[in-house]
Parts: sequence; structure tokens; C-alpha cells
Amino acid sequence: MSDKTAILVTGATGKQGGACITALLDSPQASSLEIRFLTRNPSSASASKLTNRGAKAYKADLLNPASISTALQGVQLAFLVTDNMQGVDKEEQMGKTFIDEANKQGVRHIVFTSVCAADSATQVPHFNSKYQVEKHLIASGLSYTILRPVAFMDNFPAEAGFKRFMTVGAFYAFSAWKPYQFIACEDIGIFGAKALLDPINSSFANKTIDLSAGEYTFEQVREAYAKAQGQIPWFASLFPSQLVYILPYDLKMMMFYFRQGGYPKVDIPALKRAHPDLLSLEGWVRKNSGRKAE
Repeated sequence: MSDKTAILVTGATGKQGGACITALLDSPQASSLEIRFLTRNPSSASASKLTNRGAKAYKADLLNPASISTALQGVQLAFLVTDNMQGVDKEEQMGKTFIDEANKQGVRHIVFTSVCAADSATQVPHFNSKYQVEKHLIASGLSYTILRPVAFMDNFPAEAGFKRFMTVGAFYAFSAWKPYQFIACEDIGIFGAKALLDPINSSFANKTIDLSAGEYTFEQVREAYAKAQGQIPWFASLFPSQLVYILPYDLKMMMFYFRQGGYPKVDIPALKRAHPDLLSLEGWVRKNSGRKAE
């Protein structure tokens, strides 16, 4: 039997899970870890990159308990991220199923990535679905860390083009030009890895942690891009905010939440003490400029 600590990462070919597994593989403790990940397609290019670095791929579906159970055998720690793109009911089912199977297999600690204000903005369907998973995790008796990130910097393209022009403008117009808090998916993954590598630390054990790198107005987003790339970007500043009413219900409710004030303030200095390299929006743009879109 291996004396390595087995860690299972879900969403490893996505942004949050990918950042977490990369941080684990890059950590000084990597040689003492058996790093596993779930994927629907173990032969995909993104999965192959991870297996080439020594991670073990397990073909599984978060809606299939048997496949999850197989991957969890012998696992001590797990990183869980759900997918609201499949609908909030399935997202809730995914999270609860994974937690139940982890409990059966004797997993010691789960890091779950939820969303900031999950417990107070339950009128937003995909906030509420994550909150239901949070409650299920806490009730399970498992040790846990719940990460609650604000909006993702990664929602915006780094490079100039029509997609960026429209995305930034629409994002702010739909929320009536209110400022947003942002966090890089890379940093969500790094905090996840920190919690997995030191789960008994009082900073992580049975803690819920809000994640943000700062609040930005529309003009401050423009300034961040300009500083990072050396030229002032064009965004769709005349985008009609009334178009929010044609959005799907889930997104519409989220934008109404942002119009009413949005996420609570986050203790960013405390986050920087734990992770001094926390990316600002300018830093994220600088780091991602020139990269091919995924």
C-alpha cells in the first residue's frame, strides 16, 4: 500500500480545478502525493498534459456514484468544484453525490469551491444550488474548507477583439454599471491547494473563506488593461442595460443582485498574508496577454 497522501481533484481540466492540480504538482510536497483527477475523457489533450506530469486520470461523471466511488478509494483529501452549466438541479446533485461517496470511502477533508454570498443571495439559482451543497458538506461530518470566490477575472478575454469589447461592456451594463469584485481562477486553485496541503491548519479546518482580489469600476477595468498592455482598450460603453431582461432567469437574477450592491466586502489584506502573490486585475491581464484562448 502506498504511503503517499492521495488527493482527488474534480474539474482538473477546467480553470479552478486545473489551477488547483497545477499548484499541487508544483508544490514542494508533490513527491509525497498521489494526485488523481476525474475526467470524462482521459485521452483528451488537457488530461494527457496532467498524466504526463504524473497525475492519475479516472474516467468518471459526478452524476454517477459508482464511478466516483472507484476514484475515491484510498483518497484522503479531495477538491470539489461543481458545474452549474448543466443546470442548478444537476449541480446540486453532483455536489451532494460526491460528498456522500467521499464519506463512504473515508475521505478526511474536502475543499469545495462555492460562490461569495451563497448563503445570502439564495434568490440567484446557481448561488442557492452551491449553498445547498455547502450545507450538505457541513452536515456530513467531514472536515471541510469552503472557498467562496467573487466574479472571475477569467470571464474577460485578456486580448483585444470583438469578444472582449462586448463581454466587458455587457457585464457592466447588465449590472447598471455598478463596481464588481474579481478574483483570478488561478488564485482560487492556489487557495484550494493550500487547504489540501494543510487541512488541519486552523485557517482552513472547517472554515468558509471569501476570495476576492479587489473591487473595480468599469473605468478601473479599462485602466488595468491599459497599464498591463500599454494602450487604452475599447469596451462597449453604450451597451443598453435594459437588455438584462432578456437574459436567462439565473443570469438575470445574478445581475439584479449586483445592481443591489452585490458581494459583501472581503478581507483582502488577510488573503494577501496567506497568498502574497494574489493577482490584481492588472497582474492577471499582464500574465495572460499573448496566451491562446482555451
